Amino acid sequence: MDAVKAGVEKAKETVQGKKAEDKAQKACDPTQKPSDRVDAAFESGKAKMKEQEHAAKAEHKKDKHTHH
Repeated sequence: MDAVKAGVEKAKETVQGKKAEDKAQKACDPTQKPSDRVDAAFESGKAKMKEQEHAAKAEHKKDKHTHH
């Protein structure tokens, strides 16, 4: 069961990574309004943090699975 949970966390990590990348591109887009770019930069940071959180959870669940 931990292997399945690790896989789910890995999928969430991938989704958050893509979201962070998309928001980072918007934050650097000079055609966007400055307020939208600031919001996108903030959202990109949040998504990156969630990506790292899911990566840590996936690693923990993978380790838990391999040690039992």
